[in-house]
Amino acid sequence: MLKRPKPGEDEDDILRMQEEFLREKSKDGSFKPSAQVVNLRRTEHQTTKRSSNEASTRKPSKYAQSKGLTQNEKRPKNEPSTSVMGDILEKNVTDVQEIPKDEDDKVYFPKVIPALLGEIVEKNLDKFVDFNEDPMPSKGFPAVPKRNPTIVPGKKSIHALQMEKNKQRIKKEEKSTKMDVDDMAKQNTQAGSSQSVADSLNLPSKSYILANKEADVIHNENVQVLSKLSEKEILDEQEKLLSSLDPKLVEFIKARRKQTPATESAPTKNKKEEEMETEDISSNQQNDESDELWDNDILSHPDASQWLHFDSLEKDKLQWMKGVQESKMVKPDEPYEARFDFKGYLLPYTMEYTEKTKTLFHHGEEPHRPGYSLTELIELSRSSVTQQRVMALNTIAGILDYYHTGIYKDIIEIPLTKICFVLRFAMEENKVITLEPALKAMRNLLYNKVDEACLDALIGFEEGTFQPCLENDKSEIEEMDSKESELKDFHLGEIDLVAAILRTNILQRLYYITDTIKPSFNCVQYSLQILTRLARDSVETASTIVQTGHLMNTIIKNFMPTTSINFTFNPDIVYNGKPVLAALKLVRILSLQSKEIGEILISKYNILEPVSEYINSGIDGTYGLKLQMEAYCILSNLLHYDLAVNQAVALFPVIVTTLYKHVQGTDIFISTLPISSTHAAVVLQLVNRMFNCNFFDVEKYGHKIYPLVKEGLTKWIAQVASIDNYTCGHMRVVCSVLDCCKTILVKTQASLEFLNNALKSLSKSKGMMKIMANLVSSSNLLSGIEEKDLNFTKNLTCLGGAVIDSAQKVLPILNITSPMPFLVSLFKVLVNINDKEIADSYIELVQPYLRRLINKTPSLTLNWFTRMEIDFVFNTVWLSLQSNITEKLKDIVYAVANKLCFILRIDKQFELHYLFNNIIFNKEWFTAERLFHLVSLSEADGFSKVLSSIEDIKLCYSKVVNVNNLDRIPNIVLRIWKEPILPRDWIYLPILSLYSKSQEMPATPMIVGDHAVKLANMAALEKELIVTCSLEWILFNELCFPDLINDIHVTDRFCRIMCVFLCDNSLFLDEKIKLLLHRCTKILFKKASDFNFDKQLIGLSNFENFYTQLLEHFQSVSYGDYNFSACVLVPLAQHHNVKWRKILWSEYAGCLRALDCPENYLCYEINKYLSPEETDDSLIKCYFRALSSNLLGPGTIVHRIATHHAECYKQRMNVSEP
Repeated sequence: MLKRPKPGEDEDDILRMQEEFLREKSKDGSFKPSAQVVNLRRTEHQTTKRSSNEASTRKPSKYAQSKGLTQNEKRPKNEPSTSVMGDILEKNVTDVQEIPKDEDDKVYFPKVIPALLGEIVEKNLDKFVDFNEDPMPSKGFPAVPKRNPTIVPGKKSIHALQMEKNKQRIKKEEKSTKMDVDDMAKQNTQAGSSQSVADSLNLPSKSYILANKEADVIHNENVQVLSKLSEKEILDEQEKLLSSLDPKLVEFIKARRKQTPATESAPTKNKKEEEMETEDISSNQQNDESDELWDNDILSHPDASQWLHFDSLEKDKLQWMKGVQESKMVKPDEPYEARFDFKGYLLPYTMEYTEKTKTLFHHGEEPHRPGYSLTELIELSRSSVTQQRVMALNTIAGILDYYHTGIYKDIIEIPLTKICFVLRFAMEENKVITLEPALKAMRNLLYNKVDEACLDALIGFEEGTFQPCLENDKSEIEEMDSKESELKDFHLGEIDLVAAILRTNILQRLYYITDTIKPSFNCVQYSLQILTRLARDSVETASTIVQTGHLMNTIIKNFMPTTSINFTFNPDIVYNGKPVLAALKLVRILSLQSKEIGEILISKYNILEPVSEYINSGIDGTYGLKLQMEAYCILSNLLHYDLAVNQAVALFPVIVTTLYKHVQGTDIFISTLPISSTHAAVVLQLVNRMFNCNFFDVEKYGHKIYPLVKEGLTKWIAQVASIDNYTCGHMRVVCSVLDCCKTILVKTQASLEFLNNALKSLSKSKGMMKIMANLVSSSNLLSGIEEKDLNFTKNLTCLGGAVIDSAQKVLPILNITSPMPFLVSLFKVLVNINDKEIADSYIELVQPYLRRLINKTPSLTLNWFTRMEIDFVFNTVWLSLQSNITEKLKDIVYAVANKLCFILRIDKQFELHYLFNNIIFNKEWFTAERLFHLVSLSEADGFSKVLSSIEDIKLCYSKVVNVNNLDRIPNIVLRIWKEPILPRDWIYLPILSLYSKSQEMPATPMIVGDHAVKLANMAALEKELIVTCSLEWILFNELCFPDLINDIHVTDRFCRIMCVFLCDNSLFLDEKIKLLLHRCTKILFKKASDFNFDKQLIGLSNFENFYTQLLEHFQSVSYGDYNFSACVLVPLAQHHNVKWRKILWSEYAGCLRALDCPENYLCYEINKYLSPEETDDSLIKCYFRALSSNLLGPGTIVHRIATHHAECYKQRMNVSEP
């Protein structure tokens, strides 16, 4: 008995059992299997069974005849078997050849016997039906048959009668065998005559409109009719016909006329020639296609012809293997679709096909070009093949990485919103192999690695304790009078990408990934980095993250466990009870957002427990140091809001011990690791934060810290003084210990003798000279880099830390040898020391930098990282007040302070208030050389009291600017911070403020009565004081400090002066204001050649509206004021745009009655208004109209202008007349 397969037996055992079975079957003919299928159904139905006689008389089918079967011969039937269908045999083969044993691959298949279906018999037809199908017409549509009009409908339809006649006609033609040669000759003669007539009349040889069989007959009849008409009659009929037809129909007929088939012009060839030509074409095509095939391993294999179906070359199936055709180079200015390699790098239009690049060529729309387009990548990201999805997502991740670094700036535009939703959809995949590239791409989209690296580089510096809030500007939604909830996802994504991605429940998805899927370390890191960028978006978004309890619990539980950090990093630490650095950074960013979020982190998630454990833990290795630094930073952030004070006090012994170890063992030499210096810096930062905390007892714990600070400062300052080379990272610990000293000075109000001695020796050291040598090259303000040179994205706020065109690829202030962070901390300490000798030594060191600053327009004032340099410049100015500087240096410092007024951002109210009080409006800082320009002013000019009224001017500007101290918080909204505290033209700000108020409609009804009159008089006096003080200050700057306002275009300055006329109906008529206006305008008129009213003016949408408003006001309340008239006449000079003259002389001709002033008030000489001669006809008509209507007073400026141009026009007309 044969054995059955048992569990554990493999394929070889089954094949061995099969051989035994076949061997037994061949030995015993009566051998039967243990089970078989028996067909119990009848093979033939009784009612359809034919008799043997009938079957014997049947004619064999054509199929049977083609197979060589006779009438009574039948196919041999196989023996019954257990199969259902029967044996599968080669057609027309009766004997099956046995395969030799040595060639047998021991793979057997069951035979199929037709036991169930029976034999398939071809139907035998004695008669064949000839359908007589007409060939397909060449134009693709059947010819339209023409109905016989003599047929009258009767019992049968017209169509049936027509078909009968057609059949009779066909039979008659078949019976007729006579060839009427005479008729054919006659027809040929008629055709020839018609052709000759058509040629003589320049008519077509055939009809291009009709396509049926009667087309030639109709065409010949038309030719005969046209031959009897004259040419004039033909043209008349043509005109009538064209007038009665639709023009579109005429165009269609002309198009049909132009479409001449190529086969008509080709000469006829006999059948043999066509066959030979076809063979030549096919052979040439075969050779061409064979040459185009790639010389690959498959086709070049020597045994390829012996493989299955490789005996014949099927060219259509090998088209995808054709060689890549070389493409022509595109023109330099011709755009083409961007294609990328697998790393996301942009490829050139064409590339040489090599072994390394052949994988980039594929069968897309442009097979000759390497790489993949974004459209193809997005399509592949949804492919059913996993490898294709992974490849596409990784490539998109690389593209986004290069895009955010600025490599593709001004080269290609990446559809970030579309890609964002594609990646969000890809994140729904639960397989780690596809989830990881999806998360990586989403991370690269949202998380700007360059900006984050730049922010992390500031850890350890005081500037690093402030973080930007990257909230996007949503003012566009308000401009559309819409709400965020009403916008669709894609439209919202075009405005704010983070807000759109939050709509997709990404927080819930990240929770599911980290809690349920529990992917690899890379996936976890990407998820946490995405959350970090979302936390930076706004306080509301950070609150949403913190209030998502299940997500935060998962992060704290799995990635911030309470455990020791004394371990070596390994990717397997994830979900194994070890902390992840990205999780601590996320908590650091969250703890900095607001006090409420910090309280939630402490009370709800108990983050102080793991943070304390990390600070207490011993560390071994770089990863442990980074974890502990993040823990110190988290505690420092909480102390800023007076949180976790008790925890900090409990950790104080550990902090003191750690600081002692750093004082003893940490050096700042370049040969040491910078991470050790950074770790010491964050420890000192925590100590500094504890000293600044309102609830920390400095007197109780200070005596333990002061000796360490003294020892550390003395050691590290001495090392700085002796260095030959340095890096910014090594200077972190020096900056932090200086910050601690500054805090001690402020808190204790005591002098630190050791600090003074250290700074005196530092000022003259070679190390300080080395540091100051890198100051100018590390300056953002002096770099000349513009905001447009940085890479910004409209719907995703970033900091612009990358400068792709620079050598170091980052901002100058962030380069490896930048001294700016160190100098900021140093000068803050110098300001608090208040030692003139030390101040003089350091002011002397920065003089070259200050001179460059006043002679150059500051750059990158809106950049976040320029904050450090602005602080440095302000402290330099502050330090100058404490030093004995010369008159020349005083002038330089005043110019720097003036620039600081519009460089300072909105969070620098204290600094601006200090500059106003101590330098800008301080008479002691007006040098004698500057004041010498006031000698030209007399008592009559109303400017003699400008120096005595400087306090009133300061109060006026302070009131308009509204300088108030604001609380400084570590989380600063970047969008709001970018707004300057003062505009560049801040000296005109009071006037512009009055002008803006005058344009507003009163919100409340006018109040009458004595009290209302008093209020109105007080408001008028205040307005007069503001205008007077503003004009005095403007005139003072125009005379004494022209170099400080030269970068404001003279046209913009002129427009701001003219706002005085629009502030009030009669204020410009005051004698003192009138004198000040005259002096201000005369100074501007000296630069009259620079006036350009066609340029885009700052603060104005366009000059045309402003000039129209000025003319309306002049027409109403000018009272013929000379200053007002002179300002109105400025744009009327002949070299300016003619439209300004047209506006006055046509639309506002009423102004001409009062428009006049002495020539010495004019901006230009009178000839500038008279020449060149006016050539605009409409304006000349206005001149004649004004002269004839008595609008112009005799002898006025406008009368002379109109008379001159009118006379010139008359002379030109007289000369042109014969």
